[in-house]
Formats: sequence, structure tokens, C-alpha cells
Amino acid sequence: MKRLLFASDLDNTLIFSHKHSRPGDICVEWYEGREQSFMTPRAWELLQEAASAVEFLPVTTRSVEQYRRIRLPVEPPRAITTNGGILLQNGIPDAAWRMESQALAAPFQAEMERLSGELAKEPWCLRCKQVDGLYLFAVCEGGPEAPAEAYRSRTGLTVEASGRKLYLFPPGLDKGTALRRFSPPEIAAGDSTLDLPMLRAADTALVPCSGISGLSEGENLRVCPKNRHFSEFVLEFVLSFS
Repeated sequence: MKRLLFASDLDNTLIFSHKHSRPGDICVEWYEGREQSFMTPRAWELLQEAASAVEFLPVTTRSVEQYRRIRLPVEPPRAITTNGGILLQNGIPDAAWRMESQALAAPFQAEMERLSGELAKEPWCLRCKQVDGLYLFAVCEGGPEAPAEAYRSRTGLTVEASGRKLYLFPPGLDKGTALRRFSPPEIAAGDSTLDLPMLRAADTALVPCSGISGLSEGENLRVCPKNRHFSEFVLEFVLSFS
């Protein structure tokens, strides 16, 4: 019998940064000896229950290296990283999936190299990097909204702003397209516009109390109540369907 597929973003959905941690929260990521990301004890327990009842598929914009730093209470056999570009099978990149993603990004490699040089010269750009050879991001001083608006008219890449980062993706390199390549999920959870393609691909979409711009309310949308921790709301909802 096919198990329910639960696809979830990680950062600010199931895990959160040290800036939002409280005493008793469980550290799940370290970087250069420093604590980076956490889960609530309740979410830690619920994820163990959920992973035994449904198929849990992390879907993240993180690079492979960044994803491997996370230590969840369960290690899912499969995960999608790099905004859909890489499928990990038991921690190993799937070669056929990677080749398909590289073919998708190949027509835009020269464009990404050109833009990488441009971004590095922008006065607001604190850091710029190409991730796993598949997309670009830049950390923006003062926020990415204005740079995103400027770059949308200068490139054929898909331009997104989230947090402090400006992202530039080859068209088709997104979480929704990745899930159509994998299997459309019954439930998906996410917190930002980068998650919109994934949320739209799911039968039921779970979002934080603040909602997500661009996602219209409908019968497949569930919004976290204001008095609930988003990660716990997500996992309790998943368990109610298992």
C-alpha cells in the first residue's frame, strides 16, 4: 500500500535558526563549531512519529553540503536539495536526476557566469555564490526586494527574493517541477515564496500564520493558527492523516 507523501521545506518550517531558539530546544545543525539550527522538543518527537507513518521528503533550497549538516531525529532515505536540482538517495546524489537538472541549467550557464560577475560588483552585495553549479544567490545588504526588481528586467533567469537573499534560478529549477519529477505530494509545507511551486503541487498546502504572498486561499490551504508553533502544527496535521 502506497504511503502518504509529505514534502516539506526545512528552514523556518521544521527547523529554525539560533536567533529564534529558546531554552530546551534541540540543536540539529552545527557550523564551524557553532549552533545554527534548532527544533522544538515537541517537533522532534512528532517528526519521528510522522516519518514512521508517512513518506517524509525534505525539499530544500540548501546545497547538498548545507543539507548534510542537519541532523534530524530520523534520516529520510530520500531528499531533494538545491531547489529541486539534486535528489539524494540514502545521502548519494542520483546520477540520472542530476544529469536532467544539468541539462535544464546548461543553456543558462553563460548567463549565470555573467551575472555572478555583475552581482559581485554591486555595492549592496555582501556575498555571491553559484550553488552546486545550478543556481545563483546573493546576500543583500538592506534586503533583496529592490535588487530583485532591478534584475528581473535584466535576465531570463527566474528571480526571487527571500530573507536577505536574492536568488536567480534557471526556469524550471523549482520545488514544484522537482516534485512532478518525483511524485506530487498529498501534503506539503513551506514558509516562503520559494515554496510556492511545491505548495501548489500538493493536495494540501500548510503555511505559517502570516501566509505567503501569491498563494490564494482555497480548500487545499491550511494556515497555522497564531498561537501555534508552525513546525508542530505541520507535523500534527500530517499525523492526523496517517
